[in-house]
Amino acid sequence: MTIRTLLCSTAMSIALAGSAAPVLAADAMAPTGEQTAARGTAFQVSLDRVTNPKGRLASATVEDKNGNSVGAVHDVVVDRDGRPTAVRVNVGGFLGMGTKMIELRATDLKYEQDRNVLITKLRKPQIEALPAINT
Repeated sequence: MTIRTLLCSTAMSIALAGSAAPVLAADAMAPTGEQTAARGTAFQVSLDRVTNPKGRLASATVEDKNGNSVGAVHDVVVDRDGRPTAVRVNVGGFLGMGTKMIELRATDLKYEQDRNVLITKLRKPQIEALPAINT
């Protein structure tokens, strides 16, 4: 191997390694779903665009339009075609005591997949004032 070949291969290795470093650094600094949501730029979709809504939304939490935690999804009500029409949510209470079940229309909710959160158009006091439903 000549010195010239050795120098060329070393220079190419350094150039390739230098161009890969910014890509790796950019991936490491990618924002989490929570950080994205804090900036208000998280990707939100209407519930009719969620695939397998009964399965996917079953463990979701619910937040009001100001980002306050409201409760957790208990059940997803779907029509004959499997599209969500409403979501039943446990709200209020503390450590499971004093909670009540309410129903929110699917059209009043957006789904944020990164954080598995449903965002409602209502405020927390409005949600807590909704009547309890019997299941």
